Amino acid sequence: MNNLQENLSSAMRSLRESWLRSLLSILGITIGVGSVVLLIAIGQGVKRDVTEQIDSLGTNVVIILPGKFDRQGNPNMMATLGISTLTEKDVSDLRQIPGIALTVPLMFISGSLELGNKSASGFVIAATSEMEHVRPTPMEEGRFFQKEDEDRRVAVLAMDPKKEMFGDAPALGRKIMIRGVEFEVIGVQKKEEDSLFGFGSFASFVYIPYKAAQTAFKGGQINRIVLKTDYRIPPKQLLDQITATIRDNHNGREDFGLFTSEKMLQSIFRVFNLLTVLLSSIAAISLVVAGIGVMNIMLVTVTERTREIGIRKTVGARQKDIFTQFITEAVTLSVVGGVIGTLLAYIICLIVGLFTPLQPIIPFWAIGLAFGVCFMVGVLFGVAPAMRAARQDPIQALRWE
Repeated sequence: MNNLQENLSSAMRSLRESWLRSLLSILGITIGVGSVVLLIAIGQGVKRDVTEQIDSLGTNVVIILPGKFDRQGNPNMMATLGISTLTEKDVSDLRQIPGIALTVPLMFISGSLELGNKSASGFVIAATSEMEHVRPTPMEEGRFFQKEDEDRRVAVLAMDPKKEMFGDAPALGRKIMIRGVEFEVIGVQKKEEDSLFGFGSFASFVYIPYKAAQTAFKGGQINRIVLKTDYRIPPKQLLDQITATIRDNHNGREDFGLFTSEKMLQSIFRVFNLLTVLLSSIAAISLVVAGIGVMNIMLVTVTERTREIGIRKTVGARQKDIFTQFITEAVTLSVVGGVIGTLLAYIICLIVGLFTPLQPIIPFWAIGLAFGVCFMVGVLFGVAPAMRAARQDPIQALRWE
């Protein structure tokens, strides 16, 4: 224990005496560790943001999309944008399956919202009144449309399009135009939490009744079917029934796919994990460069302290003692760089959290990984200088000028 304390004291003294050289040598480690920790923190923050948005739908929600999914269970995005394969018969037959509490067809309406000469952006969705129970959202003004309103041209606005068109003025009872058709605002939802890149955010949605949309826009198609299932029934059993029902309606063709919250998260996280690994690998290159810098600095230090090594060996220091002293200095150099890099990453995370919707999360395992990497860099790149110091001949070392 005493030897370890002496070696640490010697390492810290060496750092202080050559502080500028030490600072330059640990700069690469600081950048590398800080980058890796920051990327992990941002990745964890993105995952939490996406998870919260998808979980807001509920764990017992199933979304049916047109187009066959790929082998990994991901939807074919081009198929979902074309002519839908979902039909009214699918909706009516799904409603007959025991265990499905709600069946909501969705129709996407393209175009902007208009109020006089003012236009606003919004994602217009035609749905049945049951949509209110699929994703309950508190109302700021008015109410969501009910079953008796499904033939009326009414609209429920999320807060973003409401603010864009009406500002702080009340929207209730006002008329807006959707693709040239007039709809009366009967409700405004409370403001949604900001979401990273707007992913999964419902803050720009505008809901109108499904039957009224079919009449106003001369038909249309079912772009999605949203189901809310009974959580007491095993999910696999219910999903198999849903798949069989729609396949029978489509003459045996599986030209559709089922998306659950679990599948959504798996699909999204697969991409995030690949990106995190890729970016972290690029950042880790700086750790290799930094390790070479530490090795060069330690080799210079061994040369400068050759006489000191000779004196220590003369008074009884073993090769093992000299090796341990210099390897401790290399590890200390790396760990100090890791501490600074982790602190910088933490500060950047605080700044990002204050000024953006993203809230980065630094998990404890990331801090442990950072210090583990620093320790390994110090050991791997400190071995050569430490061995050179340990193998010095004491007589030749004492003669060194």
